[in-house]
Amino acid sequence: MRVVIRPVSAPYRVTATVVALLGLSAAAPFLYRTGPVGYAALLVPLGLLLALAWAVRLGQWMLAAGAPPWPARLTLHLAQGAQAGQRGRAVRVADAVARAGDADVTPAGYAVWAVLRRGSAPQLHQRVVWERWLRELTGEQRVLVRRRAGVAVLDVEGQGRIWPSSFTLRRRPWGVVLTPLGGTSASGDLSVWRLLTVLVMVVALLAGPALGRRDYLDAVWATAYIVVLAFAVGQWFGVMPPGRQSRERPASTRIPGARTKAAKPHRGGRFSGTSKTRKR
Repeated sequence: MRVVIRPVSAPYRVTATVVALLGLSAAAPFLYRTGPVGYAALLVPLGLLLALAWAVRLGQWMLAAGAPPWPARLTLHLAQGAQAGQRGRAVRVADAVARAGDADVTPAGYAVWAVLRRGSAPQLHQRVVWERWLRELTGEQRVLVRRRAGVAVLDVEGQGRIWPSSFTLRRRPWGVVLTPLGGTSASGDLSVWRLLTVLVMVVALLAGPALGRRDYLDAVWATAYIVVLAFAVGQWFGVMPPGRQSRERPASTRIPGARTKAAKPHRGGRFSGTSKTRKR
């Protein structure tokens, strides 16, 4: 099987994110020498922990990329929250209240998971880093798997390389429902407005006090740290960014056609007997 590798972008994005987190974290002590410590400083330990985790994951990528390949079948899925009937009582009550208020409580799919099949061997599940061309991978795909150090790097025939954002599991991920990418129940994906709303709220909460005391350098640092940290978290959890999943029509979509004529009412009214019976 001939594999065409596209220019790899995930390692460069992750490396740039780690460098940015380390640089912004190192600048925090010098920044707060001239003013009070803002609430955004609470994110520094989280950013350093995430940068360390990504550094370890980059080492796993290098080891897995050098492993011998073996063929498999790949299907990409979105990990959605469990249905209301599968949740706890408190969550079911909250869903009922949300429905009463005309709120959309359909489980949304964000994280992208790869399901690998190889003959009679157990299926492998792995969360992956998002790439723009993954939207095209609806249905089953042929891949070459390079697995080592607990992770698997996937080379998709004619497409490119997919990098892992979690360990390879021999079981389904706990607490979520996997829906094939482009499926009918995975339509509630992340929207641009929802993403911007969350970012603006966090920035206002953590960088707003700095603006209130006219410490603009602190506000700029806090905003940059929040954006970089959100980007690093999105890559870690394999979040699919806003956009259309697939141009394919879902299987359950009804195609409008010509109207059928309604059946004529029976002239016998409520009587349901045969014509011979009616004559009697």
